[in-house]
Amino acid sequence: MQGLPRRLAYADPPYPGNAGLYVGHPDYAGEVDHAQLLSLLSRYDGWALSTSAAALPQVLALAVAQDLPVRVAAWMRGARPNATARYPVNGWEPVVYVPVPSRAQGERRVDVLAHGVTPLTTLPSRVIGAKPPAFCRWMLDLVGATAEDSFDDLFPGSGIVGKTWELYRAAAHDASPATAVEHDGSAIAS
Repeated sequence: MQGLPRRLAYADPPYPGNAGLYVGHPDYAGEVDHAQLLSLLSRYDGWALSTSAAALPQVLALAVAQDLPVRVAAWMRGARPNATARYPVNGWEPVVYVPVPSRAQGERRVDVLAHGVTPLTTLPSRVIGAKPPAFCRWMLDLVGATAEDSFDDLFPGSGIVGKTWELYRAAAHDASPATAVEHDGSAIAS
């Protein structure tokens, strides 16, 4: 096991072929070079990358070409209200990740999250594809994050991931009942 702190990261870029959906976002820079992104992520001790089911084969091929020891987890988010004529509607999103070894004896991490979500339309900083706090918490557990680690959100978008990280760390340092309630990040959406 590595010493403390470990460097962790999360990337939720526009999925391959979907960059045009973010033209109005202040951070918009066009299509993301996923080979370059994976190379950047490989410098971290543990990381996670959200992508689409359609792009998963392409992203995995890039990871294999770079000899990255990736795993794939699934977020079962439920069907979205989109009409589709060619393909079934995806009710899940893959998360490609590299976990760090657990520090806790007998710690259990699960590589699937079944958590349906409706769009966070009341959130002022809402971005298409923003992840809910429960997803963020699951992703942090998935990569093996602890409060002592450092964490970079490479595509901050709405800022929810960073806010969940702050709550995650605060809950680890303060086991009071009030903090435990907010541990899943639900206070962010209020």
